[in-house]
Amino acid sequence: MWIVEIIFWVALGLVLYTLFVYPALSLLLAAIVRRKVAKAAITPKVSFLIAAYNEEEAIARKIEETLALDYPREQFEIIVASDGSTDGTDDIVRRYADRGVCLFRVEGRRGKTHMLNETVAHAATGDILIFSDATGVFSPNSIRELVANFNDPSVGCVAGRVAYRYGKDATSSGFRAYQRVAVAVRRAESRFGSQTSVSGAIHAMRRHLFRPGDPAYTLDVVDAIHTVAQGHRVVYEEDAVCLEDSRQSPAAEFKCRVRIAVRTTTMIPYIVGQLIRHGCWGYQFQVLSHKMLRWWLWAPLLIVFVSNMLLVGQNVLYTTLAGLQVLFYILAALGWYAASSGVRIPLVSTAALFLLGNTAGMVGAMKALAGQRMARWEPVR
Repeated sequence: MWIVEIIFWVALGLVLYTLFVYPALSLLLAAIVRRKVAKAAITPKVSFLIAAYNEEEAIARKIEETLALDYPREQFEIIVASDGSTDGTDDIVRRYADRGVCLFRVEGRRGKTHMLNETVAHAATGDILIFSDATGVFSPNSIRELVANFNDPSVGCVAGRVAYRYGKDATSSGFRAYQRVAVAVRRAESRFGSQTSVSGAIHAMRRHLFRPGDPAYTLDVVDAIHTVAQGHRVVYEEDAVCLEDSRQSPAAEFKCRVRIAVRTTTMIPYIVGQLIRHGCWGYQFQVLSHKMLRWWLWAPLLIVFVSNMLLVGQNVLYTTLAGLQVLFYILAALGWYAASSGVRIPLVSTAALFLLGNTAGMVGAMKALAGQRMARWEPVR
């Protein structure tokens, strides 16, 4: 049984490293290194890109809010990129043409990444690209806060902070706990190096650094990879805020996470190849620790569980750990079921989201390994 014991401890080590050691290491490195950003109040020409597919209920409000942002209007173009919308989205956008809002329609419904590739190539004229979606609400000073970082020539991409309107449901409660840790790690990575991803809801990038992504990839990740591969930093600007609603049902959360898992698994060979080709070894370590191990955390978790069950009876430690695992997953499954029924059980919502997320990660990874690609999808509201 010694082989099973080795497998158990190695897998458990990977789980603990991913969940606790790397976040702690990030905070430590941020306290030691603290690379500063030479920010200044600059106003370069900006292209504000709003990605939309069938957003007739939200697009007018989004345009009005964008027009009201605090930034010189002559330095600020607004482009709504429509991924072949079939509702009234495009007609609504056209009503704003006299206020300088441009509609760029991409036919064929080939997904958000393809749509933004085309929009940047054929419609955007700004020195800085700002990426947004149709539902996020930017704080009034967001553009100024984002572009101030580009005064530093080492900065190539800036991620804003996504703040969520949380519901009182169990899914929102678990997601709130996850976000606290995620934001702390993003802030730390920005201080000692570069963030390992950005948010599609709010991030900015130097136009000359933008590289088209495969339609099956997500620009949230590849924009960061392309930036670092070209010798620039990806930093976090917490004063540039985009307000979003959190997903409030386990079904919506699961569907979204499966889609993310399909796309991230598909991207792994490309990410590794890019970073090795450009010699970004430190950043490769960050991406492996923060992203890839987390995307595939379900695998060592499954190995820990199965190997632990095989070791039951070997000694008190293994038997106790097996019991704790069974108890944890029972409570997490109970919390998941309760949340699906609209019932919130205190203290187990985070465990339920943990189980949901890793189950979705496994399902998505299996789909990707079976050859499924997900260039387009229906927005989850």
